[in-house]
Amino acid sequence: MSKVCILTDSSVQFTRPGFPGREQVHIIPLEFRSSARLPPETPEGQFVLPSVQAFSSYFTQLSREYENILIVTLAASLSPAARYAGEAAAQYTDHATIQVVDSQTTAIGLGLLVQMAAEAAAAGAPIHELERLVRAAIPRIYMLFCIPEMNYLAEAGYLSRSQALVGEMMGLLPIFVLEEGRLTPMQKVRTQRHLLESFQEFIDEFSDPYHVALIQGTNPMHLRTRLLREYVENSFPSTPFSVHTIGAYLSNLFGPQCVGLVVMEKFNSRSR
Repeated sequence: MSKVCILTDSSVQFTRPGFPGREQVHIIPLEFRSSARLPPETPEGQFVLPSVQAFSSYFTQLSREYENILIVTLAASLSPAARYAGEAAAQYTDHATIQVVDSQTTAIGLGLLVQMAAEAAAAGAPIHELERLVRAAIPRIYMLFCIPEMNYLAEAGYLSRSQALVGEMMGLLPIFVLEEGRLTPMQKVRTQRHLLESFQEFIDEFSDPYHVALIQGTNPMHLRTRLLREYVENSFPSTPFSVHTIGAYLSNLFGPQCVGLVVMEKFNSRSR
């Protein structure tokens, strides 16, 4: 029987498809339900989170192969997945040891945490060391989101519908920071050039990032992607920079035109 595995949810996005310990990572799906299966007030459909029972079923299945299960979920501020996993873990009575961690992030941020834990698991680290490693890394992951489709913010309760309507009419591009699990307004800009400058200024707050990633929506800024890549490569030649298409869960939450910036700092960094 293998010693430890990592269970995460399908909001996760990895910086690369293959990484050490990938075979020890399991993903519980977030089910998308179309408008035909939902009330009329949700015309575009929505994601339905795994229930407590779904997590319990995964625990039973995984415990046949693993002695320890580390669950790392998307931010509790964005979904109750961590709470559901915790409730399922509290009800679990079989032999496996289960630990639940709220990642306080999602998408690439969540992927970076899972990749780090998987690599340590592949090297033989015990579950308590994996949990310590993940919890220590969480405060070092920062995400910015530019969310031009403000109706999604209104739907999520971050703006009133009147504020969203006025903001879209004015052509504003609101930028939020997801830090310590909280989505907080940072500033509003009017053009993509100003958005690029805001991203660059944010990157400048770090002295030696571990990884920088850009999440592109369905309206990609090809020129600015190149400029941002060049900026990161010139500022931090040894820091990996990756570009990713927005995932289905994030697109449904913040809109398909959402653009995200992810920065993970090194453990010995003195940034921010």
